[in-house]
Amino acid sequence: MALPEGAFVGLPLESTELHEFGSLKAPKELLSSYCPPWQPLLDYPRSAGEASQTTLSRMNGSPVIGTADGLYGEFAPRQAYYPTGFPFVCIGKVFSYSDVSLPTWDHAAVGFLVGPRTVMTVSHVLPWGSTNAKVQFAAGYYDGTSSVGPGAWSWATSMHGYAGQSVTAHDMAILRLSDPLGNWLGYFGSHPYDSAMQGGAYWNMAGYPSDIFSGERPSWQGGITVRDDDEDGDGQEIEHHGDGQPGASGAPFWGRWDDHRLAIGTETGYEKVSGPLGIGGEDNNIAAGGPAFGGLVQYGRDNWP
Repeated sequence: MALPEGAFVGLPLESTELHEFGSLKAPKELLSSYCPPWQPLLDYPRSAGEASQTTLSRMNGSPVIGTADGLYGEFAPRQAYYPTGFPFVCIGKVFSYSDVSLPTWDHAAVGFLVGPRTVMTVSHVLPWGSTNAKVQFAAGYYDGTSSVGPGAWSWATSMHGYAGQSVTAHDMAILRLSDPLGNWLGYFGSHPYDSAMQGGAYWNMAGYPSDIFSGERPSWQGGITVRDDDEDGDGQEIEHHGDGQPGASGAPFWGRWDDHRLAIGTETGYEKVSGPLGIGGEDNNIAAGGPAFGGLVQYGRDNWP
């Protein structure tokens, strides 16, 4: 079908806003997740078969060496999955277009529902500065479509995030969807990370790393531990050695509290810190979290019901 001149597919963003650090009030307690009664509540996803390549590396390219018992580094290997059930249908892909007339997206990342209309993702992939942009979210993205049907694709009408878009403690943003997908599919809650949780192997990540079916199918990794956390104002760098391949940016970093699935951050990238004389260096992947994370989730739920 030939479109008339000036027409385009999709919806343009109606509003964008970059918030200053510390400007959003963070919730004092956890924010509950929501699992609709028709969605099965799952701890593990449904397998989608063996990945075409299973070598795990961090985002800077350094490998995580497999051990004799078949595990990768400290954790179990990543598992490609078919999105069914809660919370796996709440995770999908975000497609960012710097111009509404573009036939293909500029950047893609992971996004996950944290409210009826609110999707959390990373800030560095979004078209800040453009006055003619569009962003789309596909929940349950799998091989170019959605596991829950065509209605799980939704255009964003607003995006809000923090000033400064790089691999930092504040590299996070939320999108307001034109459709309330969270009411149908469910959504994650949020929980502030506490250093007392360090070393506990109870964290999960799921995203679309490029070395697993070329990023066209999601993969999950569980049993991840947090190695350290660094505060930056109301933001927090949550350091770990989970999956950090390109394509994982925006992935939820979450745990289980009874029947709730609560995220403590969103994957942003990696950092490599060299210590003097080679002592005290760090090579970690980073999830952006802290009060800033909870503040964005709260803002979306309060303003985008």
